[in-house]
Amino acid sequence: MKQELFTLAAQMGFHAALIPTEDVPVDGKFRAFCEENLCGRYNANYSCPPDCGSVEELHERLLRERHALVVETVHPIESYQDKAAVLQAKTSHNKAVLHLMEEMHRRGYQGFCTGYNGCPLCEPCLRTKNLPCRYPSRRISCMSAYCIDVASLAAHCGLPFAWDPRKLHLFGLIAFRSGNAECPSPTGGTYEKS
Repeated sequence: MKQELFTLAAQMGFHAALIPTEDVPVDGKFRAFCEENLCGRYNANYSCPPDCGSVEELHERLLRERHALVVETVHPIESYQDKAAVLQAKTSHNKAVLHLMEEMHRRGYQGFCTGYNGCPLCEPCLRTKNLPCRYPSRRISCMSAYCIDVASLAAHCGLPFAWDPRKLHLFGLIAFRSGNAECPSPTGGTYEKS
């Protein structure tokens, strides 16, 4: 099943690695990035803090799943100052992560995903109107909301990561519990990558 997931991820343009959820590096200090609200989604999107849950609640949710399929896309950019290009890359990445998760669901894997900048399904999010979420099972929270240390995660998975002024490395994670994928032992410190 590992190969099935790696093949599926590659077909959707991702580099991928499979690790146990216990190996996902989480540090509560990353919640501060959400609270800075540079993206404008804090307290304005159901997938973002404070609505998505506390650091502890999200970590518990992650650990309820057994496996983490870590995915990455790399986008050429002129610079990080090109906000339109960066936003387009993040939006494209999130949609691809959602598509991958939906395909995994069709194949019997159940779980949830994380990405960048919060959920892009409704613009603006119905949270801004105090209306219920239309897609609670599909919404995608930011990795910062889950306090995932992306640089450490990439290093652990052997996936390329750099602060490159001409390349934007974007990561996502699909945490899941079912299917027949076998992950390496969390105590072994190993991983599988495509």
